Amino acid sequence: MKKQCSHSNWSVSSADRRSAINELLAGAAVSDEARELLTIALETRELAEPTIVHPGIAMPHCRSILVDEISIIIARSENGIPWPKEKVNVIILFISPVKPSGPQQHMELIRHLARYLRDGGAEAVLNAETAAEAAAVLRFNICESEQNEQGS
Repeated sequence: MKKQCSHSNWSVSSADRRSAINELLAGAAVSDEARELLTIALETRELAEPTIVHPGIAMPHCRSILVDEISIIIARSENGIPWPKEKVNVIILFISPVKPSGPQQHMELIRHLARYLRDGGAEAVLNAETAAEAAAVLRFNICESEQNEQGS
């Protein structure tokens, strides 16, 4: 898997899951209408089965015709966000495009994340001081033009 470019929000202010998802998508290169549709898709996916992959880390994801390339957003909430009952502090949100290679790319990204979250990676992401530090653990780069980080 090539090194992915991700966006970040290392100071999420939302206090609930739906608002947090919408806040994260505000940094994505999509229209307001697309952001609302993606928020609904991601929230619906989370209602079906919350994607807590480690205590304190959620990984909401979906496939959509509204994106042309994989979009990844790494975020942190200092206070934590109920997801739905457990609080999460780190969110790794991604959206894969609907295209012939989409399912393969989507599963490849899930495997990639699982590999780097194992064996202490999750704790390293939770303890990261910056989004760039968390992204490095996951072998991503933060896209400079969309970076939203405190303390960098």
